[in-house]
Amino acid sequence: MPKREKSKRLQVVISEAQDSLLTKTAYQLSNPERLVSKSEVVRLGIEMLNQAVEEGKLDPRLLKDLDES
Repeated sequence: MPKREKSKRLQVVISEAQDSLLTKTAYQLSNPERLVSKSEVVRLGIEMLNQAVEEGKLDPRLLKDLDES
């Protein structure tokens, strides 16, 4: 049996709008055979953000949003 990957728990505060986006995205990615959780959406988002940064393809508007948080 493969070893379980070590994981860490992270707690963050998000706005109602951000929570709504997580719920909406999880719903859109889900199908009758597989429900996607909000945690899975966050993990996927982390990987996608990292890839965009490494490839220099990060939308500058996202950085502007960080300044406004």
